[in-house]
Amino acid sequence: MAGHSHWAQIKHKKAKIDAQRGKLFSRLIREITVAARLGGGNPEFNPRLRTAIEQAKKANMPLDTIERAIKKGTGELEGETFEEVIYEGYAPEGVAVMVITTTDNRNRTTSEIRHAFTKHGGSLGTSGCVSYLFDKKGYIEVPAEGISEEEIFEKGIEAGAEDIQTGSEIHIIYTTPEELYTVKENLENMGVPVEKAQISWIPNTSVSVEDVDKAKKILKLIDALEELDDVQQVIANFEVPDRVLQELS
Repeated sequence: MAGHSHWAQIKHKKAKIDAQRGKLFSRLIREITVAARLGGGNPEFNPRLRTAIEQAKKANMPLDTIERAIKKGTGELEGETFEEVIYEGYAPEGVAVMVITTTDNRNRTTSEIRHAFTKHGGSLGTSGCVSYLFDKKGYIEVPAEGISEEEIFEKGIEAGAEDIQTGSEIHIIYTTPEELYTVKENLENMGVPVEKAQISWIPNTSVSVEDVDKAKKILKLIDALEELDDVQQVIANFEVPDRVLQELS
């Protein structure tokens, strides 16, 4: 249970405010559609869908938009059929990258992702080339403001967390994939505000990048991937010292 600058903390500090509501809505709609297709349209029996709906409501998405996305997922309404596809590759400095997408055209998505990797000094790999460097986990973000390290450790462990990482802006709670939604609800029942909850790929080993320019190159690739409409998440296995992190902020 460590508190150094792992990928999640870097990502949170570097994350652009998703003020482009159209792009945020698009990603949320796709997540709702995929969740409904995989687990059914009733959020009471589909925790992934329930969480996606909660995120959509936080973003002030209209209820009729949410309902249409669910019905497209269950096949009650016609529309694009989205599938979840995971891509693996390398950023500069040998950093491993996982890209989680939802797409209705795998050929288009593959072409766009390959182009982004190539343009920014990376390379798209084959399935399995870097996934062994990551573990599939439940990932929960809790705002650090108003919640001390001691409190989040105490409540996180009581809620069923597998691991906890503290930070100045966010605390991160890791769970098994199966326990994600149970732990999330346990935290909320204890009055802990959950900012984000999702299944993600967490690095089990990391590359230390201590040069600002090299870190910028990696982040340019990640930004380019995140700009693509089909991309839901980008995860990389690098960390930087606090002094570099401050220069990147």
